[in-house]
Amino acid sequence: MVKIEIDKRAYNSIQNFSRLIYTNAVVNKEDLPDKEDIITLTYKGKFVAKAIYSPKSVIIKVLTTKDEEINKEFFYNRIKKANDYRTKILNFKDTYRMIYAEADGLPTIILDKYNEIGAMQVSSKVMERYLDIIVECLEEFGLETIYVKRGKKGDKIKERVYGDKSKFETIIEEGYENQKPAKFKVNVKGHKTGFFLDQRNNRLDLRDYIKEGDRVLDICCYTGGFSVHAALEGAEVVGVDISNKAIEVAEENMELNGIPKDKYEFIVGDAFAVMEEMIEDGEKFDVVILDPPAFTTTKKNLKNALRAYSTLNYLGIKLAKRILVTCSCSHHVDRETFRKTVVSSAYRAKKELRQIGGYRTQSPDHIITMANKNLEYLKCLFFHINEQ
Repeated sequence: MVKIEIDKRAYNSIQNFSRLIYTNAVVNKEDLPDKEDIITLTYKGKFVAKAIYSPKSVIIKVLTTKDEEINKEFFYNRIKKANDYRTKILNFKDTYRMIYAEADGLPTIILDKYNEIGAMQVSSKVMERYLDIIVECLEEFGLETIYVKRGKKGDKIKERVYGDKSKFETIIEEGYENQKPAKFKVNVKGHKTGFFLDQRNNRLDLRDYIKEGDRVLDICCYTGGFSVHAALEGAEVVGVDISNKAIEVAEENMELNGIPKDKYEFIVGDAFAVMEEMIEDGEKFDVVILDPPAFTTTKKNLKNALRAYSTLNYLGIKLAKRILVTCSCSHHVDRETFRKTVVSSAYRAKKELRQIGGYRTQSPDHIITMANKNLEYLKCLFFHINEQ
């Protein structure tokens, strides 16, 4: 295994629990391998960590700070620790993010568990080498089918199924103890990992602000996560999404929860165009939910992304009478920038916003560690519209 010497700053960073360092911290850059591999990091000649290095990335991802073998025992212990945290500390039961990359000491691996089905993303060739033994470990935690997507964005994504190859679909439930559970059909061959588990707590919190008979607009509704919860509280829901397939599943989810057909309408279309048309028609909604996909995945396009968020929120605020729920899943848009963008849109719309509670983020199974803030990506804000 290639030994790579790092500088003092990187060493201190690792000692302070960071699991990501940059290649500019490498002293002997000429010794970096020409292909993706596990390397040994040293400081002043002494072992510091084993890490995943890729020539295509400026980030080196720490795998372990112990001089240990990377084998089945290693993966089993990491997976058990990750699963125990969700089930014993957070009290999740059947459906949750079971592995969240470096937060669980398993960089480049994400795994969502839906009952007995797992949806897994592996974005490094190094972890692909260990895939068979990783799956063996996962099967010991009750996963019968594991649907794996391999590869990075921009590359050709490879797919592989382990276990029961006939089972890709299941019904999940979510709800606080005092709520009627919402049911959702999840197919792990769908978008990303089948369902957006990161919004779980925000969907459940929404129900506290829905009144019987409310009109609710759910923009970028996908398969109806927020829509179903709103409808279960007695709201009439209009959902909008650009994906016809997602809308079909959203309708199925409404039927699954026994929501009458006259209580919901789903529209396939561009969110901006649909909202502009609604404003022209004089429509109003008691509650508006904005949950768009990431408008940028790079810092380079940050300005364009902020313009998109500004326009989307302006339209949403114009349509909202009482409550605005607005979200961003763009890594490069930080909390305060997002909030300022929403507030600026409110000034434009000539409406006053009152923030309800603090900053909301992803469900706690999507762990945010103190040294790796990059793991936090979801921003969610609840506002009251204070109309004069």
